[in-house]
Amino acid sequence: MQILVAASTYRRNDMLDGLLKSLSALTLPENADVRFVIIDNDGAGNARPVVEKWQPAFSAPLSYELEEEPGVTHVRNRALKLAGEADLLAFIDDDEFAHPQWLAALVRRYRETGAASVFGPVQSVYPQSAPQWMKDWGVHGTQIMQDRDQTKPGATCNCLIDMTVVRREGLLFDPRMSLTGAEDTLFFTQLLDRGHRLTQAKDALVYEHVPEDRARANWLLRRWYRTGLTDAMIAGRHMKPGMARVKGGVNGVARVVAGSFLTTLTVLATLGQNRRAILARAYTVSRGLGMISFALGKSYEEYGRKKGSA
Repeated sequence: MQILVAASTYRRNDMLDGLLKSLSALTLPENADVRFVIIDNDGAGNARPVVEKWQPAFSAPLSYELEEEPGVTHVRNRALKLAGEADLLAFIDDDEFAHPQWLAALVRRYRETGAASVFGPVQSVYPQSAPQWMKDWGVHGTQIMQDRDQTKPGATCNCLIDMTVVRREGLLFDPRMSLTGAEDTLFFTQLLDRGHRLTQAKDALVYEHVPEDRARANWLLRRWYRTGLTDAMIAGRHMKPGMARVKGGVNGVARVVAGSFLTTLTVLATLGQNRRAILARAYTVSRGLGMISFALGKSYEEYGRKKGSA
């Protein structure tokens, strides 16, 4: 069994160093030929020295690739191409670090189920400045408490993909979503559309650093707004554009009305003191606003880059 472990990076060398340290200490799956690749999306190639520093510490091959086309979708598709004839492709992000059993747990669950993709939990690591209610909530992460199948799409921040299925279905990550995000949501939705099984591995744990600028309520509201917009886009993918916008608008208005009512009740009931409960209700409002924006023909590039950046 051949496995490629791929991670994208963009100007986060300190975090990449931590990721590579964790990957070098992995317990590799039995009867598997594993190789690692770091795909740098910075045209200047600034991550190369970090990768080269760690290459001697790896018992399996570690390579560096440069993807100059900006946007995470291009990096994901580069990984699919690099997987070549590999049996499995595992994704992890440069702001994460892996538990020593991470890859072995993903592969074990795959061998048990034969699923098209396996997803693991993501535990948030918050900065000291983050509010305590956010740390207790762990809202940036993904909680998985048991090994079981899932009926909704997952994310590429911690997953294993059956490349035989991907090649047979001719799937790629959609380049149109490279700067908006949610390209992975669409990818795994397409697997579900075609009747493939998705499952979870509770022991395949990774830890994700949450930077200070993301450990804020405003960032969560913007993320949920974007999620609503891209979810509406994905939900209407098989419709004519006009009908997709109408559907997105109707669903968005319904969420804004219901969410606003529940948010107001929560503010009154808690005297505005329970930030976690209030934000949990505001989630519905933010997603609804994103859906309405889609209906109005707007877009939101969460991963957009300043003009002139790589």
